[in-house]
Amino acid sequence: MVPQGHSTPASRAATTGTTTVQRQLTVDGMKRTYLAVGPSVRHKGLPLLIVMHGRGISAQLESVRTGFLPYAERGQANIVYPLGIAESWNAGHGCCGAAVKEGVHDTQFLTDVAADASRYFESDVRRIYLVGYSNGAKLSFEEVCAHPGTFAGLATYGAVPLAACAGGKPLSALMASGTNDPVVRSEHFSPTATIALDQAVTGWQARNGCHGPGKVTHIGPATLTSWTGCRGGTELSSAVYSGLTHFWPTAIRPTAPYTTYVGEDAAAATIMWNFLSRQHLT
Repeated sequence: MVPQGHSTPASRAATTGTTTVQRQLTVDGMKRTYLAVGPSVRHKGLPLLIVMHGRGISAQLESVRTGFLPYAERGQANIVYPLGIAESWNAGHGCCGAAVKEGVHDTQFLTDVAADASRYFESDVRRIYLVGYSNGAKLSFEEVCAHPGTFAGLATYGAVPLAACAGGKPLSALMASGTNDPVVRSEHFSPTATIALDQAVTGWQARNGCHGPGKVTHIGPATLTSWTGCRGGTELSSAVYSGLTHFWPTAIRPTAPYTTYVGEDAAAATIMWNFLSRQHLT
């Protein structure tokens, strides 16, 4: 049974027109928390966007840094920011930090968050989207492998899967990385981050049954390669940011740490939302 969550007031989101509450769940006897951000005027049936923070970064900072809050402000989505144990996630395969050392069941937590937040917001369960950065991206890959059928789409930056998902169900996915990302390169023993990303995308092509070279679009420093008409109506995209490192690509001049300014059109939030908002479960 999925545990029922409860809410407590939280600080207002870092933009006008939204309301934030802190929700709590109990998973494996442990109290877990997530921030739920919705438009000030409540709407039923909106998509639900779950954003997973990186290691050593708070959910509050990630809500400011990643740039998705305007979509809640404009009434386009409800957004959730789960909190990892000691700002880390157990993505398996030895990753990462306190969460993996304590054996925290983070894939179950994430599944429970999706269910609880969908009830709380009365969201459209056919449009639940998952975004992950770095450690949060690694957990996101594990989550969609362990619990297929929950999410309509996945978007990640600064990571590739730690392991292949045997027999994975087709799922629309966008994977992004900077060409100079030392984390993606070193953690996957690849000559470059681009090669590591290309290998992950090739694996996802097989999963989704995508064929052909893909359509290439250049948006600022990002080269976007996209496949449509894949198995089950899914899509696949890769976004390679020339010259960027592990820092998150942003639409505005950096006010939060660990970001790189790339402009509105090339911002990770923009590219990811444009991709995710087309996806829905059938």
